[in-house]
Amino acid sequence: MTDYFKLVRFFNEYNAHYEEMLNFEYKKLDMINNDKIEELSKSLSTEQALIMKANSLENKRIAILGEDKNLTFKEIIEKAPVSCKKRLEEQYAELSANVLKIKELNDLANVIITGRLKKVERKTAELDTYDGRGSLKTEHASKAAIMNKV
Repeated sequence: MTDYFKLVRFFNEYNAHYEEMLNFEYKKLDMINNDKIEELSKSLSTEQALIMKANSLENKRIAILGEDKNLTFKEIIEKAPVSCKKRLEEQYAELSANVLKIKELNDLANVIITGRLKKVERKTAELDTYDGRGSLKTEHASKAAIMNKV
């Protein structure tokens, strides 16, 4: 049988972690917007640690729920005693909002990065190169050719 009071305490920790992830995503988006590539590269270890902690918390959630581990959060709320329902509903709303915002920030970052990559592709679509005799020649580069030239 699930210890719902332990579960409520766990979801406090779980939500705090997703709040931390959300704050990281805002910082990462700022780095992307401001072309802080070196900072972004350095932040990968922080992101990796956040992902690993999320996996660890997920394992903890599974252990707490036991045989109910496959239930959705809404199903957990339905099964919970009245004394825990209100708090679990609040935690569900908080978690849902954070996860949705993280997804939105990631989608926005992908749009920005994709747009910048398209600009790079357009600018490098026509490359000036030299043939074996030292003569200038212009060639239209495909993505594969660009990668070979870079």
